[in-house]
Amino acid sequence: MPRHGDSGEVRWFETPACFVWHTLNAYEEGDEVVLVACRMNSTNVFVTDESDRLPDGDIPYLHRWRFNLKTGEVKEEQLDDVPSEFPRVNEELLGRKTRYGYSARMAPGTFPLFDALIKYDLDTGKSETSEFGKGRYGGEAVFAPRLNASSEDDGWLVTYVYDENTQTSELVVVNAQDISGETVARVIIPQRVPYGFHAAWVTEAQLS
Repeated sequence: MPRHGDSGEVRWFETPACFVWHTLNAYEEGDEVVLVACRMNSTNVFVTDESDRLPDGDIPYLHRWRFNLKTGEVKEEQLDDVPSEFPRVNEELLGRKTRYGYSARMAPGTFPLFDALIKYDLDTGKSETSEFGKGRYGGEAVFAPRLNASSEDDGWLVTYVYDENTQTSELVVVNAQDISGETVARVIIPQRVPYGFHAAWVTEAQLS
């Protein structure tokens, strides 16, 4: 649908069936609408009977779709072969073309745990990883931009991490420009923070 359109202007595109929980970003580029999201072949999240679960269900991989508004063509490409979810961008650029994206890497196993953060360079196709460590699992990382930032990735990734070894939770801050480098800060929390879903960063200026 056009940004300022109505239901009468909806256009439909056909592409192989899949399931998407979360999108990283979407924007216009020339004659195309570009969508970047975590794609699964199927989802079993609401299935209670283990025998009904599909073997490839709930395994998300970052994909990019290009919807050509002139020709009606759809191009779909997988951007990574590492499962990840909870994709985010610098939200000051949401809805516009972004070079960088961030997601939480899924740990092996049947229960959805996330053992690292991934930074994607969507221009070059390269990625970097910040691992939490053995027995340490986090959630969605929110991007906190630096005041008067000089570039798109000038800021920090912030998330909660639970350490199963020490049974403690902490707030972890990672430099988004050096995601594989040393952690910027770890704030130990005196009480367990349960695994959650989404995160938001609200500045002091936004609060006031």
